[in-house]
Amino acid sequence: MSTPLSVLIVEDSASDAALVVRQLKRDGFEAVHKRVENAAQMRAALGERAWDIVLSDFNVPGFGAIPALKLLRELKLDIPFIVVSGVIGEEAAVALMKAGAHDCVMKDHLALLAPAVRREVGEAQGRLARARAEQELRESEARFRGLIEQSLTGIYISQDGVFRYANPRLEQMLGYGPGQLVGVFIDDIVLAEDLPILLQEREKLRTGAGSISYEVRARCADGKIITLGLQGSVYEFNGKPATVGMAQDISEKIRAEEQIERYIEQLKTAFRSTVEVATSLSELRDPYTAGHERRVAEIAVALGTELGFDEHRLEGLRVAGHLHDVGKITIPAEILSKPGKLSPIEFKLIQAHADAGYEVLRRVEFPWPVAEVALQHHERMDGSGYPHGLMGEAIRFEARVIAVADVIEAMSSHRPYRPGLGITAALAEIERGRGRLYDARVADVCLRLFHEKGYTVPD
Repeated sequence: MSTPLSVLIVEDSASDAALVVRQLKRDGFEAVHKRVENAAQMRAALGERAWDIVLSDFNVPGFGAIPALKLLRELKLDIPFIVVSGVIGEEAAVALMKAGAHDCVMKDHLALLAPAVRREVGEAQGRLARARAEQELRESEARFRGLIEQSLTGIYISQDGVFRYANPRLEQMLGYGPGQLVGVFIDDIVLAEDLPILLQEREKLRTGAGSISYEVRARCADGKIITLGLQGSVYEFNGKPATVGMAQDISEKIRAEEQIERYIEQLKTAFRSTVEVATSLSELRDPYTAGHERRVAEIAVALGTELGFDEHRLEGLRVAGHLHDVGKITIPAEILSKPGKLSPIEFKLIQAHADAGYEVLRRVEFPWPVAEVALQHHERMDGSGYPHGLMGEAIRFEARVIAVADVIEAMSSHRPYRPGLGITAALAEIERGRGRLYDARVADVCLRLFHEKGYTVPD
């Protein structure tokens, strides 16, 4: 054996005990042993260590096998017990078996001892292993049940659409008392409008889905309606497939999300109103171009839509369109509304509105590059624009979109210094400057939008 066999020998003859140990060693056991002759010695030995087996003579003066077995029972010790003695009568053998002895081996047949020891020790180790496994299972079940019973999440087991188990949290969630959910049909507490959802999820499990996750509204015992977030998987329960699930009351979460959505919409409305106020202030400085920023914004969004921008990016274009000329608020009104040709100095002042707009807007934490668009919407692909002569990819794409929209709106509308040139002239300018002044993709989308899709400049 891999570890020494610990043998407690109840024997008044030291020589007989030595014969037993010698026989065990001859048969391959590495034995550690102790000999005792009375109850006190045996009790003390049992307290010293764990013994693999007890080998006892039937008759020991003042002691013996029957008293030794009683002592083991008294101490609640399950140790294999083999009687090793001389001749034992049939009546004595029956008494030994009733007292708990596992086997009897005659001293004149010690060759039979090793197989008996090996068998009984093996069985004892098996019993011990099973007992430990059962104890661990009981402890594990107790811990698991404790977790389930005290969980803040509702946990249930259902079979054939009926609750077979529900933990206290789920009972509390649905307003039921202890044990009252067991036997209740789940369909009876789910609102009729949501039953198709429940049936669809059940079908997923039936056809092999590993797990499901869904939301349904449920009616509590007091009639209150709550929304449950449910997750479930298929396991075996009492020999049949069952759904083991978790449930959470997400009513407050949904209400909070709805409230947040309302707040977001309110903020969006307030933000748009603020942008419109800023646009109106700019138009007050230049009443002759009233509506320019709004129309540029609408044209830019139309172009962005054709270019495949998502909703977030389109909203950024809209805001940038409304604010791209906000820097004009720094330019004297008489220059903005001058009917004749501008002097070089006056034109320089006009050009400064791009930098001025950037300085105003860069302090605002927009989720879009609004300030950069205001700065770059007069830049051109070949570097001939202003204020910094940027070229090609150095110009933000949104700024390239606003640039085309700005040209379309400006050329087709009236200005203090000239009448409107019309949309035909504006589109000709875009076609003429395609790839050189204006981004080729944006120019192509613009021409297609007006020529093929019948788009018109907003009023």
